[in-house]
Order: sequence, then C-alpha cells, then structure tokens
Amino acid sequence: SIVIKGTTSGTVTDMDGTYELVVPDNNAVLVFSFVGYNQQEITVGNQTRIDITLLSDVKALSEIVVVGYGTARRKDLTGSVQQISSKDFNPGINPNPLQAIQGKVAGLVITQPSGDPNQAPTVRLRGYTSLAGGSDPLYVVDGVIGVPINTISPDDIESMDVMKDASAAAIYGSRAANGVIMVTTKRGKSGRTTVTFNNYVGVESIAKKLNLMNGDEYREQVLRIKGQDAFSDTQRFPVDAQGRGYNTDWINEITQSAVTNNHDFAVSGGSPNFSYRGSVNYINREGIVKNTGFNRITGRINIDQKALDNRLSVQYNLAITNTNSKNADGGIITRATTFLPTLPVTNADGSYYEIPGSFDLFNPVAMLNSQKYDGELRSLIGGLNLKYEILDGLTLGVNGALRNNNSVTSRFRDVSARGYESENGRAERSYGQTNDKLFEMTANYQTNLGDGSSNLAILGGYSFQDVINDGFGAYNQQFVTNLIGYDNLGLGAGSGLNPKSDYGTSYRNRTKLASFFGRATLNMSDRYNLTATLRYDGSSKFGANNKWALFPSLAAGWTISEESFFGQGSAVNYLKLRIGWGQTGNSEGIAPYQSLQLYGQKGSYFDGGIGDFLPGYGIVQNANPDLRWEILSQTNAGLDFQIAGGRFSGTIEYYNKNTKDMLYPYTVPADGVKYFTNSIIANVGSMRNSGVELSFGGGIIESTNFSWNSRIVAAYNKNTIVALGNDEFNSGQIRFNAFGGRGLSDVFASILQEKEALGIFNNVPHFTGFVNVDGKDVMSFEGRDGNSYTQLDSAKLGYTHNPQPFLTGAWINSFNYGNFDLNFQLRGVFGNKILNNLRSNLSIPGSVLETNMLRDIQDLPANFSTNVLSDYWLESGTFVRLDNWQLGYNLSIDNKYISNARIYIGGNNLFTLTKYKGIDPELQVKGDLQDSGRSQRPNNLGMDASGIYPRTRSFQLGVNLTF
Repeated sequence: SIVIKGTTSGTVTDMDGTYELVVPDNNAVLVFSFVGYNQQEITVGNQTRIDITLLSDVKALSEIVVVGYGTARRKDLTGSVQQISSKDFNPGINPNPLQAIQGKVAGLVITQPSGDPNQAPTVRLRGYTSLAGGSDPLYVVDGVIGVPINTISPDDIESMDVMKDASAAAIYGSRAANGVIMVTTKRGKSGRTTVTFNNYVGVESIAKKLNLMNGDEYREQVLRIKGQDAFSDTQRFPVDAQGRGYNTDWINEITQSAVTNNHDFAVSGGSPNFSYRGSVNYINREGIVKNTGFNRITGRINIDQKALDNRLSVQYNLAITNTNSKNADGGIITRATTFLPTLPVTNADGSYYEIPGSFDLFNPVAMLNSQKYDGELRSLIGGLNLKYEILDGLTLGVNGALRNNNSVTSRFRDVSARGYESENGRAERSYGQTNDKLFEMTANYQTNLGDGSSNLAILGGYSFQDVINDGFGAYNQQFVTNLIGYDNLGLGAGSGLNPKSDYGTSYRNRTKLASFFGRATLNMSDRYNLTATLRYDGSSKFGANNKWALFPSLAAGWTISEESFFGQGSAVNYLKLRIGWGQTGNSEGIAPYQSLQLYGQKGSYFDGGIGDFLPGYGIVQNANPDLRWEILSQTNAGLDFQIAGGRFSGTIEYYNKNTKDMLYPYTVPADGVKYFTNSIIANVGSMRNSGVELSFGGGIIESTNFSWNSRIVAAYNKNTIVALGNDEFNSGQIRFNAFGGRGLSDVFASILQEKEALGIFNNVPHFTGFVNVDGKDVMSFEGRDGNSYTQLDSAKLGYTHNPQPFLTGAWINSFNYGNFDLNFQLRGVFGNKILNNLRSNLSIPGSVLETNMLRDIQDLPANFSTNVLSDYWLESGTFVRLDNWQLGYNLSIDNKYISNARIYIGGNNLFTLTKYKGIDPELQVKGDLQDSGRSQRPNNLGMDASGIYPRTRSFQLGVNLTF
C-alpha cells in the first residue's frame, strides 16, 4: 500500500507492483508498506515514477524471549520456546492466566473440565509423563519459582513464555520434566504517568443440559415400562390441590444466570533511572450453581531503579492476593440430575419435599440451602532482584523472594436435609500455610566476538529454596442448631458422645532444594547457535543414596537462510533448523519424607491403668534410600521459517520424550525385616511420548483500511507405557476408569498395560444387541469365537479405544477495519473416545422409578434393567468449539487526558460442534494417581460420570481506558 504521509489518501499496487497516485505537490512524502517488510518513506520531488524495493522486516526475529535466568533474541534460540504476549491473550472471562493462553501453544493442552469458577484448569504439555510424580508444569513468575498460577491476575501479565523441550527447561533441573511456564508481569516505563482502567461485566448461563425427561415425559415412560399400577405410589407421583401432577426442572432450581464483575486499575510511569507500576484488580464471579463463586482482590507493585552510572539495576516486586470462595458440592448436582421431575420443591407447610426410605432420591434444593462450603486463600509474594555490572560484560546478580500462602476451608452440613443425614450434622474447618524462601546468586558474562555478528554468553549460579508446609483441621458432629454453623466447633455433641482420635488433625513438613547451574551460549555469524546447560540439584525429598542428580542439555541452531547457497529470490526468506537434547527431572508431585521410615498411629491397645483402649503406634511407611527423581530425556528437532517476505511464519517441531525411573506405589510383602508395611514408592517404570507440532500463520489480508491475521496451531502426540515393573517390583494388574452405577461394584473399563497408551479402554466388550432372556432384555457381546454371548466371562476383550486424542489444534483470527477489531478462536480435539458412564446410569428403563432418566430410554427395551459395561456407552469425544470472540471499537477522542478508549462485546463458548451426547466432551484429563500418589488407581481418563458442574456460555461488555 502507498499512502501520502499525513493523509488518508493512497492506493494499492496490482500483482506486478504497478500503481498510480495523484499527489498535491512535490513536497509530498509517499509511505510504502507491506506485511513482513520494513516501511519506507520517499519524498516525491520532481519524480513521476518511483520504484522501490522493500527490505524484510526481521523485527519478529529480534523479539526478546524470556528464558531461565535471562533473556534471548528469538533468532538466537536453540530450544523450543513460545511466547504469548498480553495483546494475544484470549478475550472473555478468564480469571486464571492459563485460560488466557488456552489454544495458543501447540502441544500445550489446557483443559477447563467444567463451569465451576473455583476449579483450576488442568495443564499437560506434550502428553502424560508420570503417574505418581506429578504432571503439572513449573511456574516461574518474575524469577520466583513455584508461584501458584491462580494467584496472578491476567491483567498484570506482560507475557508468558512456554519452555517445551528439555534443552530449554533443563536450567530448572529436577522440576522441569513437565515443562516450564515463565510469567513476566507488566512494569513501568520512562515517560509520562499512564493510568489505565479496564472493566467488564459478564453474564453466564448453562451452555448445554442433559436431555432429561420432564414431568409429563417421565409419567409417559413409567406407564410404558411399569404400567398404571406404578402411579399408586403417591410419594413419587403427588398432586397439587387441583389434582395436577408436578413438573419440576431440578437443574433450573439449583442454577442461576451468573454475573461477573471485573475491575482493573493501574498507574505506571517514571524516569530513565526510576520507574514504577502499581495495580489493583478486583473480580467477583458468581457460579451458575447457586451459592458458588468467588471474589478476589489482587494488589501489585513493581519498581525498577538504576544507580551507580546505570551499572546497578534493582527490581522490587510485591503482590498480595486475597480470594474468598463458595465451593460447589458435586453431590448436589448429582441429586438435581436424578431427583424425579414429578416432585415439588416444598410441601404445603414450606418444608422441603423428601421421600423417606429412598437411598437415591434426595431433594437437591434442601441440600443446597442446608450447607455452607467456604474457602479463603491469602497469598503474599515479595521479591528483590539486584544486578551489578562490575566489569564491562560481567554482571553479578542476587535474587531473593519470600512467598507466604494461607488457606482456610470451612464447611457445615445441616442434618435436617436428608441428603446430609449420614453426616450427622457435621461442621469442619482446616487451615494450611506455606512459607517459601528463595535465594539465588548468578554471574553472567557476555562478550562480542570478531566483527560483532558473533557473541558468547556464560551464566553460572547457585539456588537455594526452603519450603515449609503446616496446617491443622478439626470437625465435630451432632449440632443441635444450624445457627452457628462452622463458627464454633465446640458446640457439637459428637466429640463428647462418641470420642474418636480424628476430631483434630495436624501436619508439618519441610523441603529443601540446593542447586548449582550453568549455561553457555555461543552465537556465530548470525547463523550458528550453540547452547549447553548443566544443573546439579540436591533435594531433601529423596533417598540417602540419591540426594543429588545432574541434568544436562545441549542444543544447536543453524540459520540456513543466511548461507550463501540459499537462494535470495526464494519464496522462503528465513529458515532455521534447531536440534536439542536434554534431561530434566520430576519431583513436584512427591510429598516430603517419602524415602524415610515413618511411624504413626497403627491399631490400638488396652491400657489397664485407665481401663480403656489407646491408639497404638508403629511403622506406617517403609524406608527407600534409593528413592530418586524421575528422569525425562527429550530430543527435539524444530524448523522455523518465514515465507512471502516474512508475511507468514511458522514452526514445525518433532519431539521424543522418555520418562524413566517412573515413580509408583508398589505392593511388597510386609515381612517385618525389610518391609514393615505392604506398600512402597519406588522408581521402576518408564513412559514415552512422541509427536509433531505445527504453528503457522500471518497476515492474509493487509490493506489501508482492512487487515486479517490468522494462525493455526496443531499437535499430534502418541503416548505409550513402556514398563511398569522390574525384577524387584511388580505392579500387578492396575485397574482404573471405574464404571459405576446401580448394581455394579469393582468394574473397571481400563487396565494399565505395557505397550499401550495410558487410559486405553481395553477391558470393554463389544455390544452386539439386546436379547430377551427369561423375560428380561439383556445385552449381548461379541465372544472370543466371534459368536454373541450374554455372559461377560465369554466376551472378547482387548479392544483399544483411546481416550487420548491423536490431534489437538486451534484456529486463531483477528480482523481490523477502521476503528473496529474482531477476534475469535476455534479450538478442537480429535480422535478420542469417551465412556459415558453418566448416560449408562440414566438409561436403564427398569430403574425408572428410582431416578429420573434421559429421554433416550424411549429407544431402549422396557425390560432392560441391568447396567453393564460395554462399548454401547462409548462415544466420540471429537469436538470443535468457538472458544472466544470479541468485537471492539476504538473511540476517536480528542482529549488531552484520554489517550485511548475502547469498548467491546464478546463471549466464551458460543457453540460446540460434537456428536457427543453428554453435557460436554471436554473432561478432566489429569491421568495421574489419586490420593497424592499413594493409591494404585489413576484418576479417570475419558470417563464422564455424575456430579459434573455444567459448562457455561458467557457474554461480556467491557471498556478499556488509558489516561
């Protein structure tokens, strides 16, 4: 495009570059621009023909990317690092920073499995790497390691850098096996004081409900299945004063349209030697289930100061967060799903309608209004970072940080609600505290080599982190009134009438980590890059024989497009090959003291002196002096490229990750000599992930008044369990993905096996049809001989239905037209299977009198009454979702006080394209062990069960102001 400078008059060239433009006089200046090239200005003078050649814009390659203990130019990177700046964050209601980058990074799967506002997203980077060692990435915020990501306001973040491969993450050693996410918060800049105010109001509603029957449909199906006599049960089929049956939508009764208010206020400014930024963020988010939600206030101040002829740089960081939450009870959602639509909410006297004697039917509104389930989280993080350049190129650094988290959880359940009768009027409170101290020293030397196109950087450092966790909890039962709730546990009669040892509990543990690390980076002639990293970690978590471990990495880069043989006229104007290998460790998911022999309460004994039983003590955990880190070795090969003069850019990566010494709780014989209990956590198994990632996009249309920028990110991953045992330890049969329901126990859809992916539904028979046997309609299955059988012990097993998708991806778009801008993102998951256990439990015609059912039971035989595991309940989990969209308008304001004003509307989850019959195909994807790694049963993977908080659809209206 060619524009006369200072005006809106201009034109665009044709495909050959030809153009015509009438200029007002010889002093006119023409501005030539094209996406991916540097803008050029030329004065017309007496010229009647102006031909120019634009130069490639390599600004994107010169962007600064945050890496461990420093920064690097993007063009010098050898590892796999992707940066997402705040301007590219997802719009919408995103109180957690992870939701702001969902779908933006290939291979980074961020899953928000429900609409619960208090539930944190699950994050998995390049597949599942561990069972008991934890699978979450490490978060580093402004150099502070291990900061809870949910305590950071997205409005305070400048950028997030995702370190995906071992060569990039090895600088963090024993905690980087699952990747590292670096968070950089916004800081002040030299210049005039800037004040920003951002505000939005959002409204959320249920995106999709289960296809449950209403009152009339339910009565119709009862008549078909059970006959007219069933209506003699007046408890299940009451009538009002006019003799009409009820029609209650119980999901509607416990839900609401939820409102979110978000306010962000920030002031920044400074001089060349002193800058500051202070901010306050407040968000109040209601949940769509009544009596759920949270409010959070975050205060942050960042100060930068320079002294001693700018050789000394000091950064001060202080952040305070206070979150008050009202937590969800999954049991209430379950009861709202199953409670009969033919029942009223209350009796004529105002009391809640209940059905005595039923074990399945509890009034969810009574449960909702008969409990309080509150939480409070207070977080304080203070940091001080000093850097002093003692010699030209040699900088010494000191980084210190203190983090204190305090959490309180309080809950009260009133015995007057039948759903809480078994709790016996219970009140409980628990308190937890974390004190985390970090101290680091670094030395960084940088020097130019030769003509300045080559440079060398050497980093060395020491890190020490000391983390103390402690807390206590207490509960009581049998409260004679619900007026006090959990505020005075001593008013409960339970501790006096039924003395027990668990009315009060407490804990305290401590972890120390000491590390030495170094990195050398060599960049030669703007085309060759070499990076080598070493980290030597020592942790108090692990056994006496394995306190220390070394984590190396090596990576190289070659900018092929800088070579003389590379055709300058090629459509590819930038091409770089990166290859790296490294080892990282995983210690985050293991609690302290797992390597030690521990004593605790074990049984009881009779004390004759007091004439009563007292708790006994004994060994409750075996020692394992060989306990050590999981080791993840990863090879990464990447190809970065730009085409069409830099207009489009992309990256293709291949990786191969192998986890060895995988932590897992193994069963051992308690012989009283070597082992004193029947379980020990040991390093035995191995797991592999390999895959390909793609990121590609750029400016599809770029004209004077309209632009369209689009990007696609996609990732393929293959996960395989390589080994689960050795000569000393054998895992036995590990069953998980429990298939539950009426009449079922100890039924599992998956068995963990070597050479298969984690979570494979390999214990599910193939459904062949319904068969009538003795007047009952039962399922039949494909047998091992190819015939159909109704007996499960004759069914063929071993089918491989994978709950893990083979492909994840997103399509990100932004448009600009005049003062308008439009952004939206489509995100998809492809090729996975879901076992819809919820549908199986709500599709049993024979149990229609026990719970409400899905409308689908009209298609099932009336005499089908036995819930059986089969692939009849397996469904496709593939989906494409319009994750977010936003339409904004930048107001043209001629005001000396307001420099920018923008209003916008937007939303989240506008629609989802899927064949899945459940509420939503995006389920929990943890894939690690339950109970902090002590249980041998992994969390469900690809299972849809009851009690899921419905996903929401939201709409927002907001304003951004800059003064």
